[in-house]
Amino acid sequence: MTAAIGEVLGEWDVGPETTVICGGARGADLIGAELALRRKAAVRLCLALPAEEFARQSVDLPGTDWHDRFEEVRRQADVRLLQSAAEGDEVFARANAWMVGEALALDASPRAIVVWNGERGDGPGGTDDLVARLGYALDDPRLRVIHPAIGMAGT
Repeated sequence: MTAAIGEVLGEWDVGPETTVICGGARGADLIGAELALRRKAAVRLCLALPAEEFARQSVDLPGTDWHDRFEEVRRQADVRLLQSAAEGDEVFARANAWMVGEALALDASPRAIVVWNGERGDGPGGTDDLVARLGYALDDPRLRVIHPAIGMAGT
């Protein structure tokens, strides 16, 4: 997955003139942010919840380094917090809408990389929700879908 995300960032010439927006969850979000930072891009970390709570729900996984990686990205990124009264999983759907709005404010035709198996998630705010909010067809060149089975051993 890391290599696939890196290839797309390279194809799109992501660098100092680029702002990458992400939600900061473990996995593809943090990998993409780390790779963008290495390419000297600005990273806007849009947290659905206060950092400690977000980390508990979407980052921390015992026996991994995801929390340390999250903290390092957070240290280097422009961190923003969703101002929402939404609760439960609904807050993640609101965060998706917010991130799409942030991207559209920067570029009328933003590009997106998603790691997705093409299926509906088990609640609001998943990758399928984000893709739907973007309004892009799956073959749109502004959208790159990377299947999660690609390169999982080498993430």
